Amino acid sequence: MNEALTINKMARYEKALKHKEILSGRVSSIEEHMPYGQKMSCAIVELDHGLKGMIYESQFDSQQYRSLVGFVDHTIDFMVLDVKQQGLDAGLQVFDKENGIVLLSRIQALEVLRENFWSLPDEELIDHVVVGAVSGFEDRAIYLLVNGVDCYLSKKDYEYDWNESMKKKLPLGAKVTVKIKEIDRDKGRVHVSRKELMENPWDRVHENFGVGNFYSGKVINEVQGTGLFVKVKPGIHALCWFPNRRPEGSLLGKSVTVRVKSINKDTQRMAGNIVSFPHEVY
Repeated sequence: MNEALTINKMARYEKALKHKEILSGRVSSIEEHMPYGQKMSCAIVELDHGLKGMIYESQFDSQQYRSLVGFVDHTIDFMVLDVKQQGLDAGLQVFDKENGIVLLSRIQALEVLRENFWSLPDEELIDHVVVGAVSGFEDRAIYLLVNGVDCYLSKKDYEYDWNESMKKKLPLGAKVTVKIKEIDRDKGRVHVSRKELMENPWDRVHENFGVGNFYSGKVINEVQGTGLFVKVKPGIHALCWFPNRRPEGSLLGKSVTVRVKSINKDTQRMAGNIVSFPHEVY
């Protein structure tokens, strides 16, 4: 009786394998198992009827992650593992009906999604808004997985505000809405922008700032021979000359008061003087 019930539960996923259906589910945990006699991490996915989906590390992604733990509690795309297509041992048990386990492959799903993406002409991709999941990061950019394709979101295209590094900006798997800017089919690269979906703070700069007025800000950069860059509003930075009197040590992160000397909306530049360092003792 129990076995017959379990078989009925498996039927949903046996059909998905036959029709090469892409499914999605939540990663509930990361466990260690030994397929092919080799210990590796496995992502466990919650399936219908209490079944347990298992994705071996080798079937999770073509790129190697230091750990799959960052994917816990995230929803991912996958397919039921096609042993033949993946060139695996034909004797591998995809449906373990006794223990209620189904072997899955995220790589298979990504391959199909990627193929569907690149089959579209450029005019159906450029300027379209899509949602991607963070798949990697470095100082200068975040990589987003969009329909199986790793897209490049540069630091300058993330937002109007200034960012020192993108490494800790977003967690792995976080969803980001972006617009496709550029496609290089020869290199297989897609550039996207989040900033282009946001309002440019310079469009209304004269509504918020006036020449001769005083505003609070925070020092975000110091360039010898040039001056101090002060953020007076996200995306709006004033270049200020070095003050005659200043606290000792680094000024990065210091709160300051700025007197605006000029505003150029066209070139998106603001200049000013630092007139005081609040809470500092000279």
